[in-house]
Amino acid sequence: MKNFVFLNLPESFRLVEALADGKRDFWWRTTRLKNDIDVGDRVFMWQGKGKDEKFRGVHAIATVTEKPRRLAPSEFDDYWVGEQSKAFEDEHTRLRILEYAEKGRHLRQGLIHTVPQLKARGVFDGAQGVNFNLSPDEADELIDLWRLHVNAKVVGAIVRQPTDVEGKFDESARDQLERQVTSLQDKSLDELERIIAKAPKDRDEKTSKLVVAGHPRDPAVAAYARVRAGNQCEVDGCEIPLFETKFGRRFVEVHHIVPLGEGGKDRIENVACVCPSHHREAHHGKNWRLIQAGLKELRSRPDRPTH
Repeated sequence: MKNFVFLNLPESFRLVEALADGKRDFWWRTTRLKNDIDVGDRVFMWQGKGKDEKFRGVHAIATVTEKPRRLAPSEFDDYWVGEQSKAFEDEHTRLRILEYAEKGRHLRQGLIHTVPQLKARGVFDGAQGVNFNLSPDEADELIDLWRLHVNAKVVGAIVRQPTDVEGKFDESARDQLERQVTSLQDKSLDELERIIAKAPKDRDEKTSKLVVAGHPRDPAVAAYARVRAGNQCEVDGCEIPLFETKFGRRFVEVHHIVPLGEGGKDRIENVACVCPSHHREAHHGKNWRLIQAGLKELRSRPDRPTH
């Protein structure tokens, strides 16, 4: 699966109104990358500035259902603004909406610009053109922002269920994540790194990402954290006893050093193993800054255990 951004200007096509009216299938003008676009590819639908800058941003995620081709005049719908905007001579790609934002609740340009990797891409800063490709890393960053900041209406799933779409603590999702992590803990760090590097489409049920408390979580990252730490608390000097789980391992929790809700990433360099007590202290204790600084320093070290 490849990833693209398709740009729209409101003076040509009324995307926001079309989504609000329940339109779920679109033909999108395609002037670039026509030979690269395949059925099943993912498209982020980007509304350009137009006369109302507040709507600038990503409004929907779609999948390609038909490769680019020229359309008959009868295939253009009423959301096109005027005859000249229809670009009869250009090819168009057919898209089906998977997820969309309610009107006014889209992923705004300012949030996208908080990620340097995305800000550097011209498509998110007024570049000329209609169709742009994204690298897997860029698409992952954009999906993370979408999950974090948009309460999307889901028409078709991208992330496997169960999902915690309301941003609450969904215990069924947490339980499933824990089962996945446990099933991966017998693997080496090298094996886990290879899983982490896999695209979503190449993962199986045991390694697929899922959403917990509104954030995408990778079970291979959590398993990596536990294997790397040897199921021990990584807070310096911790002597708090750990109980043994029913699977015969010491019970530790995976902590995000920079919290996901503050823009931290679910990646191996941003996670640490901590005992339940230090996990609570890292979030609610008066010494949380000391714990965070210690774990950041630990993760900055280049060496990792032999495996």
